[in-house]
Amino acid sequence: MKDFSLMHSGMQLKSADISRLEKDIGFSLPNSFKALYFVSNGGVPNRSWVITDDGYDPMQVADFKNVYSDGAGNPDDTQFIGGCYKLMCERQVIPHTLLPFAVDDGGNFFCLDLLSGAVMFYAVDTFRSDVSMAANQVAAQKIIATSFESFIDGLEFESGL
Repeated sequence: MKDFSLMHSGMQLKSADISRLEKDIGFSLPNSFKALYFVSNGGVPNRSWVITDDGYDPMQVADFKNVYSDGAGNPDDTQFIGGCYKLMCERQVIPHTLLPFAVDDGGNFFCLDLLSGAVMFYAVDTFRSDVSMAANQVAAQKIIATSFESFIDGLEFESGL
């Protein structure tokens, strides 16, 4: 995760903050995810472009969500990873196995697959009323990296477009 940083980060995290998030979501987070969040609690990435070789347009990560820490406001606010996860799962927008940690400018999510560790792009505006919620959730997902670390390492500067 060299040459990567997040600007305008939230409050510094403690181990208890990450432990609380893991307890709330019912999954352990990858070490690379925790390491980044201990350095910078969310923020605007210096390298923000996801370029794939499968014909999709480049995607830009606008903002990494913060992990809630004591004194940072309401933990259920969707600016925080846990609050966003809770609300999106309750509304069945995302399956409980995806953790939205970042967004693009259109409000779509970059999610950590809590089962495989992969990073998925999740388009929230693709809902079709003629198919089931489960089918909608599957259709909204696109794998963009096999791990969080490879996702971060693969982000590019704008000049790379």
